Amino acid sequence: MRFEIQGMEALMQNILNLPLEEAEENEALNAGAKVVKNAVVEEAPVGNRKSKKKKNTKLKKNIKIKRAKDGEVKVHTGKAYHGHILEGGRSAGSKYVMKNGKRQKVTWGPIAPNPFFTRGFEKSKTDAIDAVADVIKKVKNL
Repeated sequence: MRFEIQGMEALMQNILNLPLEEAEENEALNAGAKVVKNAVVEEAPVGNRKSKKKKNTKLKKNIKIKRAKDGEVKVHTGKAYHGHILEGGRSAGSKYVMKNGKRQKVTWGPIAPNPFFTRGFEKSKTDAIDAVADVIKKVKNL
């Protein structure tokens, strides 16, 4: 899935008009991404393990920031390969696969969408814009 900040276009246009060095721009984008990452981590679901004492926090631990490069920064689920399934849901189905040299039918049930990434992003986008603006003000002494 791909998410874009619609209100960021004006901010990005202003950033492009400022005489910023690439390192300064990356610092500002990383600050905004950190705010978004923290909000997404708050919204990420925690699964139950078989042991009642521990919660499965693999998804929360694997939400990462890919550092800014060429004016773009990414917040992603890292090694938690199932994050997109939780975000968008999944319909039920089945498939035949080879297991131990035998053809076996594997079935799976539906999963309702839990748009934790979207919720975290929407909750934090104004704070992220403020974080980007604060870094730019600090760098440019505005």
